[in-house]
Amino acid sequence: MERTADYTIQGFIYQFNKTLLEILNDKDDSMISIEGIVEDIEVKTPLVTKAIQCKYHEASEKFQLSTVYKPILQMMDHYYENTTSRIEYRLYAHFPSENSGTEIKLTEEQVKKIFESTDKKYRKLIEKLKGKVDIALFLERFTLEFGLPLTNLIEDVKEALCSNDLPKDSIDELFYPNAIQIIADLSIIHDSDLRKIKNSKLIKDLLHIRKTAVTRWTRSLKTLDIILKTKKKQLNSNLAKNSRLRYFLVSESSVDNFDEEIVTFITDYLNKYHFKEVHDKTPIFCLDCSEEIFHSIRIRLHRKNIKFNDGLVTDTFFDKTKFSLDPVRTKIGKSLYTEFFLKLKRYDNNILEIFNENKCDDFFVFMGNVPKELDLQDINLEQVDLNEIKQIRYIMGMSESYE
Repeated sequence: MERTADYTIQGFIYQFNKTLLEILNDKDDSMISIEGIVEDIEVKTPLVTKAIQCKYHEASEKFQLSTVYKPILQMMDHYYENTTSRIEYRLYAHFPSENSGTEIKLTEEQVKKIFESTDKKYRKLIEKLKGKVDIALFLERFTLEFGLPLTNLIEDVKEALCSNDLPKDSIDELFYPNAIQIIADLSIIHDSDLRKIKNSKLIKDLLHIRKTAVTRWTRSLKTLDIILKTKKKQLNSNLAKNSRLRYFLVSESSVDNFDEEIVTFITDYLNKYHFKEVHDKTPIFCLDCSEEIFHSIRIRLHRKNIKFNDGLVTDTFFDKTKFSLDPVRTKIGKSLYTEFFLKLKRYDNNILEIFNENKCDDFFVFMGNVPKELDLQDINLEQVDLNEIKQIRYIMGMSESYE
């Protein structure tokens, strides 16, 4: 199951890279749609529209036409519904056994063989097209091209980024992962009119981004080591400052082994960044988890002698005023007494109000999506979607390795 999931993710990464390459190599600044008319990439020029669908079959030992029946039928169906439109259809498919760049022109006999398929997945399309679509005219507009291996495709993308006058020394650590994330973000927009971008817009956006995206997509890239090292350096600029108010939002569903790891993560953070007298801003840790797990975390922190303010008067009644109080801090001899070391809250509407009313300096969101209710104006947002706590520790400067 894990291998299947990995191939699925790599398939999306392959598609995003091919999309990027089309945009970066477009010298006419054409409007390019992501997830366009026939699924993946649509390059629209005044004379013709080029529709490209990508397929990544790294696990297939040998190319078989049956493997790509579905995209061929989809493209044929679109042609059938738009015979008067000037559209060229290209299927860009990677198979390890085939030479990259080789193009195949299908024959009418091969298409007729597709129509003979008894696979239920294709039944509706076959019934709609068989005997009705002009196969010969469709084949004049259709090309099957065997695509590059993912590693080679990525290298071409990086070269194309350089060719668009982006600084070469920042390609791996900044521009490439952020470009992938831009494409990924566009691909999930519901409104097709908003899933469009030009070369000029992409380059302009990349030049304005100063933080490396760490998301479910960029953590799947082969450049992950460079991305994590870069992110660690970026975060250190503010983590190295003593007096910073920091909020943390951590989701049980986004971090592997959340229940087992979160208490030691909080403890290690306090030992690293909140133990001196000059560390005068009490961090808030907000945990998006079940009540049962949250209750367990409170007990375990208590057992480790980690004093916290959870704003609870009883096990269920939350007092916002109590939660908002800062700890009593005083010097006793050479030791610093602190009433509590952190504020701890389970994620709900109460904490969202507190976040918005009392702005922090740095807001760390360790989850895939930032809650829309948060007012992030005048805040340094650090959204990091890493599912392994050891990687989070590493970029936070709490460990020297993530292996």
